[in-house]
Amino acid sequence: MAPTAAPPPVRPSGTLYDREVEIETPEHVAIGYELADLGSRFSALLLDGLILVGGALLVGWGIPSLVRRLGGLPEWAEGSGVAILLALGFLWFWGYFVYFEGMRDGQTPGKRAMGIRAVADGGYPLTVRGAAIRNLIRLVDLQPAGTWLLGGLVMMVNSSTKRLGDLAAGSIVVRERTGAVLPEEAAVEGAVTGVPRLNDREWAALSQYVARRATLAPDARTRIAWQMQHHLDDRFRDHPRRQVTSPDEFLLLVHQEESSRRASAGLTGRAGTGQATVLVRRQKGAWERYRALLELAQKSGLDRLPEGEVSRFAALYREVAADLARARTYGGSPELLYALERSVGAGHNLLYRPTGGSWRALYGWLAVGFPALFRKRWKPIAVATACFYLPALVAYAAARAEPDAVRDFVGPVMMERVENAAKREAQGVGYAEEEYGKIPLMPQSAVSLIANNVGVTFYTFAGGVLAGLGSLFILLTNGVLLGSVAGLFANHGVSMHLWGFVLPHGVLELTAICIAGGAGLWLGSAMILPGRQTRRHALVTRSREAVSLLAGAGMLLVFAGFVEGFVSPSPDIPREAKLAMAALNGVLMLTYLLFSGRGAAGRRAADRAAER
Repeated sequence: MAPTAAPPPVRPSGTLYDREVEIETPEHVAIGYELADLGSRFSALLLDGLILVGGALLVGWGIPSLVRRLGGLPEWAEGSGVAILLALGFLWFWGYFVYFEGMRDGQTPGKRAMGIRAVADGGYPLTVRGAAIRNLIRLVDLQPAGTWLLGGLVMMVNSSTKRLGDLAAGSIVVRERTGAVLPEEAAVEGAVTGVPRLNDREWAALSQYVARRATLAPDARTRIAWQMQHHLDDRFRDHPRRQVTSPDEFLLLVHQEESSRRASAGLTGRAGTGQATVLVRRQKGAWERYRALLELAQKSGLDRLPEGEVSRFAALYREVAADLARARTYGGSPELLYALERSVGAGHNLLYRPTGGSWRALYGWLAVGFPALFRKRWKPIAVATACFYLPALVAYAAARAEPDAVRDFVGPVMMERVENAAKREAQGVGYAEEEYGKIPLMPQSAVSLIANNVGVTFYTFAGGVLAGLGSLFILLTNGVLLGSVAGLFANHGVSMHLWGFVLPHGVLELTAICIAGGAGLWLGSAMILPGRQTRRHALVTRSREAVSLLAGAGMLLVFAGFVEGFVSPSPDIPREAKLAMAALNGVLMLTYLLFSGRGAAGRRAADRAAER
């Protein structure tokens, strides 16, 4: 079930939250979410960063050290062992946030520790695609130079505390909901009766503390509780539990007793009305049964419950959602509404969680969806291709005319390769054969090249959020670099020394970079040419298509990486065979992109790229 298209408004709340977003469930019941503050988000990011560093140290230093202590690997397996570690490091770095936010209900370990989570606009659970968009754009948010100044600035000026990644993914970060003592429940139990001892202002402050105490750090909770207890000492100095409990426990007890007094006195407002008290009395059993099933479903997953339990959970969810609407109508206390919203929100996230993918769905996307989307969005891809190859041609001409003008741009390492190319050709040694052409090192080089190239496409895509300027910069600079290098090799009469290595994998790799650049430009076009949509809505919609294009480019890069690791540098494969493979790769790729997935099925698959 798809959420509403427009993002929810932010509304101030003078009760339990400082800032809140309100969404409406398919049952037409509103649920409020408190926005996470900058401090909580920064602390969560810091914790996640420490975990990332720890994992990187384990993969990059801990495991290799352990292997060496155990005697090391045989020579024939060293390349494969390093390849596995490189793949693990790549997946750890790029997949950490996507996995936890997309598959663990929007919570990384850092967010869980800080009591916050990422959700989609509308309160729905964040999808894997949304998590991928959100965290690829993180590459831009952390600029300049990893300082997070850009992301922090955007968060400060955005009413929903969204960074660029949140704007593109259509997501928000909210505070985890915690329970609160219900005044109506105290009235049902009839614990204390009499005249309330607190005025409305004191009662509001105490209720707010009780509702939010679980989200406070222990030292902050202790400090605030002590200050509040000191303020209330005149009214409760003679209380029998005053000296035998901590300030926090004492305030909880006072809150419960004062709730009961207000309910018994027939006060409305924060204590709730008599109708709300009757609702609690009548429905408390159903709520407890629902909470029990909810906890079980959260631990094991709703899909692992027996069919009968799932039906019972759905029925109880609808009943509790209806009770939330009744509690609002009856004038229930904020604590009652808060507790019911928390229960309904948790059930909503479980029932409307996106269905998991399947191998059949993946095959359908590869065979039909990606090439159909490629053809649907051919214009930004064509612009990106022009922005790559036209500067390459200009740089090639400049290098042919003025070689010294591009020496500094290509760097000393590449200049050494150019100057030694004729000598290597005379010796029968191809480009990079000595570095990557050894059989044991081929798996290592293949994985390393895949990781590097995929990383480049990620940056190309993410730069698109800056109105396409970041994508254009990467396309232009890489095009100029390629053209300059090609011109220098041509000046020395050894062009085929370069192209014999580049073309077998480059046909796929360069096409993938252009597709990623087109995805970035399509993403950035939302800021300049949003059409009939608002810029925010266009950004969310186009980012979903753009990340699907990026995934297809990544698939091409995986194939290109294996070719670059095992074929392009191999001294045992003749150059003619490599060039023939380059031509075959080009024909197969163009056939796939231009003809696969044509027809109504392809058009539907391309349209689904813009859905949740």
